[in-house]
Amino acid sequence: MDFEFTEEQNMFKSSLDKVVRGKINPLLESYPEAPLPREACVKIREILKPFEIQGARIPEEYGGYGLGAMGLGIAAESIPYPAFELVMMMELVALRLCLGASAELRNRYLPQILKAEKFAGSATSEPNVGSNPREIQTRAKLVGDHYLLNGTKIWVSAGLTADLLIVIASLGKDEKGRNIITPFFVDTEESPVIAKETDMVGIKQAHLCEIVLEDVKIPKGNIFSEAEGHAHRILTTSWLGQRPVFGLCNIRNAKLAYDAALKYSLQREQFGKLIGGFQLVQNMLVEMLTLIEASRLLCYRALSMVDKGIRSDKESSMAKYFSCEANLRVCNLAVEIHGSFGITTEYPVEKLYRDARVLAFPDGTIEIQKLIIGREITGIRAFV
Repeated sequence: MDFEFTEEQNMFKSSLDKVVRGKINPLLESYPEAPLPREACVKIREILKPFEIQGARIPEEYGGYGLGAMGLGIAAESIPYPAFELVMMMELVALRLCLGASAELRNRYLPQILKAEKFAGSATSEPNVGSNPREIQTRAKLVGDHYLLNGTKIWVSAGLTADLLIVIASLGKDEKGRNIITPFFVDTEESPVIAKETDMVGIKQAHLCEIVLEDVKIPKGNIFSEAEGHAHRILTTSWLGQRPVFGLCNIRNAKLAYDAALKYSLQREQFGKLIGGFQLVQNMLVEMLTLIEASRLLCYRALSMVDKGIRSDKESSMAKYFSCEANLRVCNLAVEIHGSFGITTEYPVEKLYRDARVLAFPDGTIEIQKLIIGREITGIRAFV
């Protein structure tokens, strides 16, 4: 087993870390508690463009850059989430185009994403449909040479900036009464949608939103496929990489909380000594660092399996579940180490605590990850 990055991966991470410190962090600090304006998003896109993250998992025959799932994970661990979200969603939409779109759709839109000319987003969840995409209520109706989309999508990452959207919608029921769902590709310049900001407890610089589709007219050729199971295959295949990537977003947050707690413990004095010398504080720091390191190993193992073409439903869900739990625990302990100062805005841990709560939800909650793991180890589905 090799637990080290390659020389190329280390260079990639080192270059990213340098750019984050010198350019990304100062830009984010200008908008501390509000969604980034589009001009800031464009600046971030241009800063990160040379790293080619938007084409990480895209096959080379489609113009991909060969970073792989591991490279995407390294980027997730290096880049602050509000900035990473922008390129991650571009990469996800590009991947789903490669997994199931027609050659015509790929040829038209994939180069725009890979060249980082367009922002992209993906709209799956709905007010009454979260973890079970088979129950999608957004409807697509064929009228002449166009489809009309009607419905509401929530938790759309990067939705406020998205020029391009993949929207999962239903074509109706099959002969057995099952929902026929499929992805549709929406160019928001040609087919405008209504986007409403979603105010969250944390990650306030990110662009999470609700999208309302009211007779949104898209060309007939923008449907991916009417084949049964096509949408589920696209979603599942992409989620296998997304989940450990989100795990590493959680670990980046947890590492910041740990660093802040360690720094505070070596500065704060109580009873005539640094609190870092107290056994209880050291116990908390040890638990925090161990959770972080264990989570990183789970995440990179799952991403390595994805790059090798090994099916990793259990491993990917384990990585996300454990990392999210670790992030929440680490941030809670960081607040404890800071004492009453931990709940003030004077120190960074209260923000990291709020961000941890938000980062636990994307691409399947902790509970859904456990159900997937349970299905994999028992062979019994606890949900449809």
